[in-house]
Amino acid sequence: MKNEMSPVTYTYFVTLLKAYLRGTKTRQELIEELRGVAPWEEKEENIHTEVSRLLFQVANEVNENFYQDIVSAITHATDTAPTREGMIHQLEAVLTGFITPEQLYQWATWHNEPDMEAVSFFNDIAVDYFCTQLLPASFEELTLTDYKQALKIFQSPHHDSLKDKVALVLLSQKERQRFLFYLGDYIQGHSSPEQLDVYLLHKFGMDHLSFPYMSALSTMMHEPAKLPALLQIAAMAE
Repeated sequence: MKNEMSPVTYTYFVTLLKAYLRGTKTRQELIEELRGVAPWEEKEENIHTEVSRLLFQVANEVNENFYQDIVSAITHATDTAPTREGMIHQLEAVLTGFITPEQLYQWATWHNEPDMEAVSFFNDIAVDYFCTQLLPASFEELTLTDYKQALKIFQSPHHDSLKDKVALVLLSQKERQRFLFYLGDYIQGHSSPEQLDVYLLHKFGMDHLSFPYMSALSTMMHEPAKLPALLQIAAMAE
């Protein structure tokens, strides 16, 4: 029989789910909290189940009326998008082995779930890029070394979202080579700012007016030998 008089209210589950969606709690941390409310064992078939569904199962065990209240609260919430703080927490969990890269992917791309529609938006373009573009497109290629570098980028004390996004794009050697080619072409006078925009918009979502390293480029016109040093800075490499 479900516990209709449980001291746990639906707002507890809403707060817990928001913490997961924003990233400040990992899947494992959420599951541990759920076990404290209604002891249960994670069955083999649930290992890959989206964590919100597991939360709904436990909430339903507490009170069968909670489901609609939780769904309504999350659907209308404006604070459910992944955050920088959450991204750091999730990446640290991957690097310590507390969660798997697959669980990181599941968290970062939760907004693709058909039953997880919400009105919340990313307020950090670097986090947005990681979750909506980098991870979905490059998950199979990303290594623990890449996750370590991504963590370093998100922990940067300068906290410049534009520069952080550039550094995330430059995680791969392929993108670093493209950076040298297209920017090298520009500083040698072989392409105009408008032609450079084709590359910048495609790779970084910026034009030459918003690209954060244009002033640095202007100081090295016709000096391509200086470009690798700029690449190191832009990639936030050691």
